[in-house]
Amino acid sequence: MRNRLGTFLLISIAAATLLGGFLGGKVSAGPPLEKDNEDLLETFTEVFATIQTGYAQDIPSDQLIEHAIRGMLRTLDPHSSFFSARDYDRLQEEQRGKYYGLGITIRPESPGSGRVVVVEPPIPGTPAFKAGLRAGDVIAKIEGKPIDDWELNSEVIPNLKGPRGTSVNITVERPGEEAPIDFTVERDEIPMYTIKYAFRIRPKIGYVRISRFAETTSRELNAALETLGEDSLEGLLLDLRDNPGGALTQALEVSDRFLNEGEKIVSTRTRTGSGDQDYRAKRPEKYRYPMVVLINQNSASASEIVSGALQDHDRALILGETSFGKALVQTIYPLKGNRGLALTTGKYYTPSERLIQRDYSNSFYDYYNDRSAMATASREEFFTDGGRVVYGGGGIAPDKKVELESLSKLVRKIQRKGYFREFASKIYSGEVSSRVLDEFPVDSDHDISQGERDEVFERFRMDSETVDAFMDYVATEGLSVSADEVEENHDLIENLLAQEVLLLLVGEEASYRVALELDSQVRAAIDLLPKAHTLLDPSSEDDSSLGS
Repeated sequence: MRNRLGTFLLISIAAATLLGGFLGGKVSAGPPLEKDNEDLLETFTEVFATIQTGYAQDIPSDQLIEHAIRGMLRTLDPHSSFFSARDYDRLQEEQRGKYYGLGITIRPESPGSGRVVVVEPPIPGTPAFKAGLRAGDVIAKIEGKPIDDWELNSEVIPNLKGPRGTSVNITVERPGEEAPIDFTVERDEIPMYTIKYAFRIRPKIGYVRISRFAETTSRELNAALETLGEDSLEGLLLDLRDNPGGALTQALEVSDRFLNEGEKIVSTRTRTGSGDQDYRAKRPEKYRYPMVVLINQNSASASEIVSGALQDHDRALILGETSFGKALVQTIYPLKGNRGLALTTGKYYTPSERLIQRDYSNSFYDYYNDRSAMATASREEFFTDGGRVVYGGGGIAPDKKVELESLSKLVRKIQRKGYFREFASKIYSGEVSSRVLDEFPVDSDHDISQGERDEVFERFRMDSETVDAFMDYVATEGLSVSADEVEENHDLIENLLAQEVLLLLVGEEASYRVALELDSQVRAAIDLLPKAHTLLDPSSEDDSSLGS
């Protein structure tokens, strides 16, 4: 386990990508140094030279300088950050919405293992699909080297990624195959979609989840709503939970999609006032249907801009948990050596002039980890266009607070052991007989259409015999479970097992849709749509049949 400081540094780097700022700019020369500052700069140089020559072990000079820069930035605020070349590359990939690699979704085979499992069928057209990789394949070697003790983010993923047109040799262990299989896969451009899930969660209710804001987000949203048949929607759930933010331009365009021309989306304020700006919707709203936006404590920055704008203009109701509370705007400056600087250059305010930045004066660690002071009782009140009370400081407070139900100890134990995944793999490979697959003879080499995926999802049902067989398997693995525990958790166990089987069978979307069936926040959001309808037409009644 990482120590506390190591965890904090990792969080600080990740948090700098909660952007809501601008990409670009160059570092210009500042004003001449005063005499005292010249002395301090000489002192820094002396300390640096002394460490290089006298420290007990050799420390690369570039590491020393990078650490010094990070230390300087940590005296400013939680979101001003320095990016090493690797971190800056990753940031640019996320903003561009693409990278070069194989096109597979992976996760560790087991906690602490470097070996990884391909967790869903590769997308048609990707290098992994063309090479013949399948869901359930375990990558055991890269370039002939066992990866049992490799670290996922610093070793496995960088070795799978690489320049377009280059190749990587991997060895996989496939369920049902006695010998390992070797593949040579040529890397290509892989899109990083920010909207992976967009479907009708009810006959006339759309569901769209935006995982982050990148250069492609607004285009993805337009395509998703067109596919959903936006003109016939009677309600939309916009899921921004766990969305850490991203490009300000995309937060503006997504907000513009649902607001009327001229309505303010967000304002930015800088120290000198030279960068102050009001951003407004540029297009008339084309479709107007009830909306509920889902947020949680990890919804930050650009996602707070969107939810704040829709809330202040009474365009949507917000449901879930109070958001992260980040209203500091970063400008990204490219530096020499393919490094980067994210510097806080301003603050943003919602249309009602709320500053929702959470206090970080106590400590940055508490800022990221302590959400105890999220109550609205002591926060300043503001008002929406329709006169509803909203709150400044400490994030976007939801109109309806709903927390996710916690898992029982039994289910958490089963998950930690990886039993759901292991048993699903046995079903998928035919090692365990189950009626759930009898109706779905899906050929993993076949390009499964979206229509076929939808059909499998609609018809798929986990039978009780398979659930019983799973609990027998859990018992044989040494986990003691009482009959009362099984009965109490039966629906959840059935759902989680169905998620894993569908993940291998037809991919992540079907698995995700099954998970939403037991999502208390999503169920509450659907129930809240009639009330959201009254925001659009205050004279209308709360029609509980809306979208059914």
